[in-house]
Order: sequence, then structure tokens, then C-alpha cells
Amino acid sequence: MRSYVLDTHGCIFMLASPKKLGAAARAAILAVEAGRAQAWLPAAAVAEVVLLRSLGRTDVGLPELHRAFRACPRFRFLPLDLAQLDEFAALGAIRDPFDRLVVAAARQQDARLITRDGTISDAGLVDTVWG
Repeated sequence: MRSYVLDTHGCIFMLASPKKLGAAARAAILAVEAGRAQAWLPAAAVAEVVLLRSLGRTDVGLPELHRAFRACPRFRFLPLDLAQLDEFAALGAIRDPFDRLVVAAARQQDARLITRDGTISDAGLVDTVWG
């Protein structure tokens, strides 16, 4: 079964503005919702969503994430663990700590990363999905 990790933008757009998702990202999420794939939301992305909500930059917060997890069991929370932190330590080329943690999570899950971040895609450190 195909596996995906959502970055922060992918998560927010999925919940608040699905039309802003790239075509491939939208298809991946539809596959998860249909039970043909699974998606992980790493702890780092959840923390960033909480921070962005507290700054007033999104209306998406923990209540919306809880509803999404209850509505579709193929969307799963991915706690931060030592294996991800080992990857994090090896990814020094990525400066943003949230991006670095999310890429580490995708690499540890051997999953494609749903991201619109061109810097991450261009780095070639993980297979990405968006447009």
C-alpha cells in the first residue's frame, strides 16, 4: 500500500482549501480517503499548525485535525521518535527545522512527501508529490 507523509501546507490545504492542493497531491489524498493508501501527519507538522493558528495565519488547529483523524482512519498521527531524529541529524542541508523534521519523518516511513515546497523537492532527499 502506498504511504504518504503530509507537510504543514499539505495538511492545512487538505482541511481548509482542498482546491489549493496540486493535482497529484489531491489524487494522493483521495486515494487515502478511499482506503487505497495511508497518510501520516508527523508531530512536527502538527506543532507547526498549532503555531500558525496561534499567530492567526490559519484557521486550522487541533480540533480540525482531530476531526480529520476520526473521519478517515487512514490518516494517522506520527509521533517523533529517535529514528526520525537520527535522520534529522543527517539532514543538515535543510535549514528550516520543521521542514527538516518532516523530511526525516517521510524518509523514516519510506513514504512520499506531500509538499509544495520547491526547496524540499529540489533537494532530492525524499520523493515528493504536489503538482
